[in-house]
Amino acid sequence: MAQQPIIIGTANAKAGDTLFSGATKINANTTELYADVAANEAAIIANTALITGFTKTYHFYDNDTVTAATPITHGAGSATTYLTNNTLGTGTESYNPNSKAKLWNPATNKFDFSSLKLGDVVDFRFDLIISHGAAQEIDLFVSLAEGTAGAYELKASHNYYKTASANVTVTAGFKLPITGDTTRLNPARPRFASVDAATVVVYGWYYEITEV
Repeated sequence: MAQQPIIIGTANAKAGDTLFSGATKINANTTELYADVAANEAAIIANTALITGFTKTYHFYDNDTVTAATPITHGAGSATTYLTNNTLGTGTESYNPNSKAKLWNPATNKFDFSSLKLGDVVDFRFDLIISHGAAQEIDLFVSLAEGTAGAYELKASHNYYKTASANVTVTAGFKLPITGDTTRLNPARPRFASVDAATVVVYGWYYEITEV
């Protein structure tokens, strides 16, 4: 519809549109504007997935309850001390406005990156409480692409303690770019390592996804 201007005529000539006619044109113009705005909004929503060059972030924090009561026992030199998290703590929260899939699966105690795209980046923060009875080195690894020929590990942190310590807070940060399907399509999980015995309480872990 073309715009319908209200005819006002010349001053005091009483030759313009009647009040009814003018109001009718106002309603018609406004109705068309509202329809156009609604159509544009619908088009933007429909094509959001096609917009490139922008990044979005969302995050999760998974707070464990089991290991606070029963810490994970690490045997001296063990290479299979994997960390667990039931996500049932009161500190579990998320910022996830688009209802994206969580990455941590408490049923398997592994991360699942299959919902991500190549080029996405995951930033991790692991919050642990460690007790150990000797001077020792402590490492935290993330085991990736488990169960495949391309399985590998990346070190998230390394700490050295000169004496035995109890209830030491350890915070480890780790950035993981999703650069290939070997990483994206296969499970991952954090692994604790030390040549000496220790116990581990998993307070929780935070992970933020930057989506491309």
